[in-house]
Amino acid sequence: MYPVLQVALDLDELVKAVDIASRIAVITKCEHIWIEAGTPLIKAWGKLAVKSLKELTNCFLVADTKTMDVPRVEAKIVLETGADAFTVLGVADDDTLKEALDAKRQYGKILIIDLIGSKEPYKRAIEVARFEPDIILFHVGISAQKARGVTGEKLVEEAARVKNELGVRVGVGGGLKPGVVKSIVEQGIDVVIVGSAITSSKNPEDVVVNILREMGY
Repeated sequence: MYPVLQVALDLDELVKAVDIASRIAVITKCEHIWIEAGTPLIKAWGKLAVKSLKELTNCFLVADTKTMDVPRVEAKIVLETGADAFTVLGVADDDTLKEALDAKRQYGKILIIDLIGSKEPYKRAIEVARFEPDIILFHVGISAQKARGVTGEKLVEEAARVKNELGVRVGVGGGLKPGVVKSIVEQGIDVVIVGSAITSSKNPEDVVVNILREMGY
């Protein structure tokens, strides 16, 4: 199953998001890809975004809730609507992460702990591993990319180290583009997240195909 390409639909237009996702689903048959209902899309369209993407693509669907509190409530909303995975922030307190683990077990779905905003992502990854995330995500946010000119590539080494030391699956995201993916998966990264490089393209399905080739598919 792994590595997989997670296509981040960080858009506020539902029609555009569904169009891109549907085109990608047709050409890939949902193999080796996850579709992500991005945080802006969920905030703009709520359950309708999750339901539409799942029903119209039937791909594995990540709801990027970026939950900071009440994960049981937010997990219920997206998982019962069709999402296969939800995200909780690693900077949340341990009580929140414990509740996220409870929600994961209740629904039998995938828990992704996103380290976006962590000042010491390696250290926090070690700490959050006890909450049994299916994926620990090393992530540079868009605002940080713009302000500091860094991308998720900067975190690949730390992510690979955590995987090797703990035996957990890891993901990397943040400003990744075709041309860098091959080296990332060669270091053992399980989930590679690509957003704007796909969604801003006139031919997003072609970009996805090229990235999957980099990944060895």
